[in-house]
Amino acid sequence: CIIQSYEKRTCKEEFGRPNRENTMGMRHGSYDKLDDDGLAPPGTRVSGEDVIIGKTSPIPQDDAQGQATRYTKRDHSTSLRHSESGMVDQVLLTTNADGLRFVKVRMRSVRIPQIGDKFSSRHGQKGTVGMTYTQEDMPWTIEGITPDIIVNPHAIPSRMTIGQLIECIMGKVAAHMGKEGDATPFTDVTVDNISKALHKCGYQMRGFETMYNGHTGRKLTAMIFLGPTYYQRLKHMVDDKIHSRGRGPVQILTRQPAEGRSRDGGLRFGEMERDCMIAHGAAFFLKERLFDQSDAYRVHVCEKCGLIAIANLKKNSFECRGCKNKTDIVQVHIPYACKLLFQELMAMAIAPRMLTQDNKTGKDQKKR
Repeated sequence: CIIQSYEKRTCKEEFGRPNRENTMGMRHGSYDKLDDDGLAPPGTRVSGEDVIIGKTSPIPQDDAQGQATRYTKRDHSTSLRHSESGMVDQVLLTTNADGLRFVKVRMRSVRIPQIGDKFSSRHGQKGTVGMTYTQEDMPWTIEGITPDIIVNPHAIPSRMTIGQLIECIMGKVAAHMGKEGDATPFTDVTVDNISKALHKCGYQMRGFETMYNGHTGRKLTAMIFLGPTYYQRLKHMVDDKIHSRGRGPVQILTRQPAEGRSRDGGLRFGEMERDCMIAHGAAFFLKERLFDQSDAYRVHVCEKCGLIAIANLKKNSFECRGCKNKTDIVQVHIPYACKLLFQELMAMAIAPRMLTQDNKTGKDQKKR
């Protein structure tokens, strides 16, 4: 069960369901889940972009700039993110230390474990679910017990989490005898003592058991270490992290795709991915990822001096401010971040010049 809290403080503001006729800046989400007091009652099922706290503030006359307007309030409501859903668990109305009224709405949602969710024992053995199987497909013991979690044995030697193995066999003894077990290092309990107690219970003394293949029913050739372990579910769940996008918002400054799931951002094609594409020799794919699908930009460059020229495409007029050239202008496709870098360098009295092919050949002939 996942619980999240949303908080709203108020000062010269009031809680209530906003009215579209006199409220400015209302959100795209649904206000239908709100009561007259502006709060979603406990037990209400809400989903993406539904408003759960309705709040408005009065618009001062100064902001209206003397114009007659039908808006008297501005919306400051709180809504769920588009990827969230759940049920209102609790609504808390109280005041803070300054005497201001504020509201907390707590949400809950039931999550069934799925591939990608993170779990951990109490020994630092964290990991994500790689595959889920039905009960009948899981391996089983002669007693008909099927494991809840199967862990790769390679996770044990290098990490040396021996405490988890001791917890397994101690839990096995305690479960069979119906007693509490304490295998902490502050007692005189040893692994040999636990192993002997396990052997007396009729099990292999080191916790190994014979298991049978869930698909074929045949006995597995290897002995499997089996025992109860306390596992905890961590807050890192795939539903909160899954993200993809086709087109979406870009940053104002660099015109590159925005960053992050909350901003509907793009997936970064990083340095290592770039190196892989270079190793493959996939030049056009590299250009598509790092240029076409990022911040492609067209500039007009003076062929004589290499500086960025002024271009008015509607009037079909071009001019280089540096050398007053109006005829020898070429189009160059560069990343917008590159153009931004050039302009920032020019602001520091450094003039980066782009030499086109014709410009290079002309200079080479002059040198000869």
